[in-house]
Amino acid sequence: MLLRHCLMALRATTSKAPICTAINPQRLTSISEKNLLQRFYSSNPPAIGVVDYDVVKKLPSEPQKLLIDVREPDELKETGQIPASINIPLGVVSQELAASDKLFKSKYGREKPKPDTEIIFHCKIGRRSLKAAEAAAALGFKNVKNYEGSWLDWAEREGLPK
Repeated sequence: MLLRHCLMALRATTSKAPICTAINPQRLTSISEKNLLQRFYSSNPPAIGVVDYDVVKKLPSEPQKLLIDVREPDELKETGQIPASINIPLGVVSQELAASDKLFKSKYGREKPKPDTEIIFHCKIGRRSLKAAEAAAALGFKNVKNYEGSWLDWAEREGLPK
């Protein structure tokens, strides 16, 4: 069903002709390009906030917020990690955020975030963390943020190896 809707949206963007779709086998409905695009793109995704070093530096004293490092475990071994962060690699971040509360707590030693929990993502420079923030927003988390400078900014300000 999703594939059918995606194909309809794609055809609508490349064609000026109305698209016919079978809502009921006995009734065909013509959907104009504008109407179709409004149906599929009308909901605005939540904005991804941006945080800086000063916000991240305060996180150890703010346990209600969650800092997630989306780098691979080998990267953390080379550089270390930001205090209070938990490591959930980008490749599994959606799966882990969708896991049960009990499983999340047993793996990460933290309560699974609620939809309104402030979640800050970081990586090495901020690109992967932005993708993770977008994935979390797609899962329904409404207060996701990206530490744009990420590890490189943190290491520079803390005098750590990059």
